[in-house]
Amino acid sequence: MLARPLSPSSDRPLPPIALLGHDPRRAIGDRSIVCLICGRAFRQLTNTHLKSHGTAPAAYRRAFGYNARRALMSHELRRRYADRAVRSNLAGRIRRRPIVADPALRRLGGQRMLAWEEILTRFDARVAGQGRRRRGRRGSRVTPTDHREISYPMRDGD
Repeated sequence: MLARPLSPSSDRPLPPIALLGHDPRRAIGDRSIVCLICGRAFRQLTNTHLKSHGTAPAAYRRAFGYNARRALMSHELRRRYADRAVRSNLAGRIRRRPIVADPALRRLGGQRMLAWEEILTRFDARVAGQGRRRRGRRGSRVTPTDHREISYPMRDGD
């Protein structure tokens, strides 16, 4: 469980997301995931736990900037489930692929809203020199912005 120091401007404890530097990726560790509402650590955030806070998994992901399909579980548990799926040939038993079955999805061409988690990951890649450079951006500083201000669709090649 995270220690909850007091915020400098009041006697109220800081929210768990503030303790993680407003980076939701830091809440997910190898052996646990920290609930960003109460600060407790779990192997996975269940619907029951999130319901105790009056939220649903999709709303939790949106509120804290996670990708829409992010598994709310520790890396270890996710690897265990993935290994089990491979052993049981789960992919071979799935019959419907939405991108193939639904022409409306194909027309979108990969456009989607970027979550705060994805923006941070792309920023880290650019800072580390792994990101692609675009023409016409010489001299501009690369800084992450608040996720509430980002609302552009993903472009081809990104």
